[in-house]
This record gives sequence, structure tokens and C-alpha cells, in this order.
Amino acid sequence: MTDTKVVKIGKAEEFPLEEFRIVTAGTRSIGVVRRADGTVDAIRNWCPHKGAEVCKSKLSGTMLPGAPGTLTWGHEGQIVRCPWHGFEFDIKSGKRPYSDSRMRLRVYPARIENGEILVDLGPQTSSGART
Repeated sequence: MTDTKVVKIGKAEEFPLEEFRIVTAGTRSIGVVRRADGTVDAIRNWCPHKGAEVCKSKLSGTMLPGAPGTLTWGHEGQIVRCPWHGFEFDIKSGKRPYSDSRMRLRVYPARIENGEILVDLGPQTSSGART
């Protein structure tokens, strides 16, 4: 992360494990998830379909592709589902699972440093890569 756009979001211990806490950073509403493994995920709290506050839903999983007649659940804790229309997104990549759709959530690099959660609000290219 380049430190020019990195902002302190808050003390890590104040964020519940494995669920969203919505914070405001500048003019952005961001959902932050502190993980039990010491990592952090941060996404924009705005569904690219119609603008719903996507981080008001709970983290979940999704049905995995499989053979006809089989149902398998997977990716538990990695999927957020839009509360308005049910669109699913992977919170690590922002992409819709098992879809070639270009619609994706804005994902922000985040980390814990000295007990603080830091989020990089820097620019992002149209491909999703950081500049």
C-alpha cells in the first residue's frame, strides 16, 4: 500500500470478528471485516447494481458449481449478498462468483498495523488493479 491515501479507520479490537462494521472514510461508506486470522477486508458499502448498502447484510457463502443433482455450499464468510436484489460478491476480489459479469464491488486493501486498522483509499484502475 502506498501511504499517501492510507487512512486509519479505528482500533482493531473495536471491530467484531467475522462481521461487517460500517465506517465513514472521507465521503465513502466502507464495510470493514476483521478476520480471526489477523487479516482485514474492506469494501465500499454500495452495490454496483442499484446502489444498495451491501454491507448491511451478513457475510455468507454460496452454492458451488457441481454435477447435476448435487448441491454443495462453499466460500463461507467470503460472500456478501445485496439486500435489495440478491446479487452476490466475493469480498476479496469484488467479483460476482461464477459469473463473467463486469459488475463488481470496490475492494480496498486493508491491514492491521500497531493495533490500528488502515485502509488504502488510493486510485484503482478499471480492471480492479491498484495504480
